[in-house]
Amino acid sequence: MTEHFTVLVDTREGLPYSWEGVTCQAATLEAGDYSIIGMEPVVCVERKSFADFYGCLTSGRERFENSLHRLAAVRYPLVVIEAAMSDFLKPFIYVAAGGRPTRSRLPPRVAQGSLLSWQSRFRIPMLLCGERNAAARMTLQHLEMAWRLEREDERQIRRERRETVRES
Repeated sequence: MTEHFTVLVDTREGLPYSWEGVTCQAATLEAGDYSIIGMEPVVCVERKSFADFYGCLTSGRERFENSLHRLAAVRYPLVVIEAAMSDFLKPFIYVAAGGRPTRSRLPPRVAQGSLLSWQSRFRIPMLLCGERNAAARMTLQHLEMAWRLEREDERQIRRERRETVRES
């Protein structure tokens, strides 16, 4: 089904997904990292690595919440996180300056709570995809689903209009 649309990839996306047989085009998106050309107000996907997500819990929190506000205005929003639930149950370890592994001072319960709170507050699903390849698959699957639903809605509207004309 992907041959029917072009995936837009935000120009600020640092490590963009690509899919075999799918046309992608760089664009500056108002919301999210991925959308479909001509359907930007309808569908978008925000991608977060686990490290990105943890950054959103601290210094990047306000910026991320602003992004969630923009995503919430979209009909089919989604956040894919390149991490599993098991990652959220243990302390986050990151590579600090000098290349040394460092344990985050942020307790795992804060990350879990923020994940739940943001989903409830903004009504945006946040999928824990486990790893990057799964997140890429879910991103494309979400875009395809929105494309299909929009086509179905358009067909239904045309049917209803025809019926209204016949009844008049």
